[in-house]
Amino acid sequence: MTCFCSVLSVLLLALSAPISVADVDVYFGCGCFWHVQYAMVGLEISVLGREGASVTARTAYAGSNVTNPNGLVCYHNAEQVSDYAAMGYAEAVSVSIPEEHFGAFVKKFWEVCPHGNRKDAMDLDHQYRSVIGVPGGLQSKLYALLGKSANASQLPAGQGGDADTYGTNKVWVMDSLKFKAHTAEKYHQFHDDFMTSPYDRQYHALQQFAEKTGCPGDAGHGSVILS
Repeated sequence: MTCFCSVLSVLLLALSAPISVADVDVYFGCGCFWHVQYAMVGLEISVLGREGASVTARTAYAGSNVTNPNGLVCYHNAEQVSDYAAMGYAEAVSVSIPEEHFGAFVKKFWEVCPHGNRKDAMDLDHQYRSVIGVPGGLQSKLYALLGKSANASQLPAGQGGDADTYGTNKVWVMDSLKFKAHTAEKYHQFHDDFMTSPYDRQYHALQQFAEKTGCPGDAGHGSVILS
């Protein structure tokens, strides 16, 4: 009887344990990626309980599938190596999250990007367009959650290298499996945003967990052109 009870207890514990669901890789873009990263990191900490190396939000380049032989997608640089804007990419933030929390991140995105309009209106052209990347694009099971906000916009399918969205009431929805996010240079990670007061030291300290890319700005040679 004691043995049976022990087995039953183990089975009940197994059935009551939460089912582990793999995280889904998505991305959000709306103007300069610095303030978008700050918003997503805040959710990772407050909603998901992440800290330090477990924080996954990274500034990135997304919304295109143009590649160069070197495999790089880089910020503007004097050597003109794999310039993200010239290759049709937009600034975005990639993040890996449990599907059940995807709605919270969508809600935050619409707070940051009401009706698809970036708050840094002075940043011009297609590299600052608004994008959301989910596996499968419009066919994704996550797509239905994107429009559930009073601040939501139209959600057309992006084709890659799409036009600017400012003032158009739309956000391009990308298939993140076809239009992958390329992590930006380390110096672009956990960076202050020019529209707000400097972020705190704890936030800046997260940069230690970001890896360098092979781009000129990270490789220790060449110069970066800010624009």
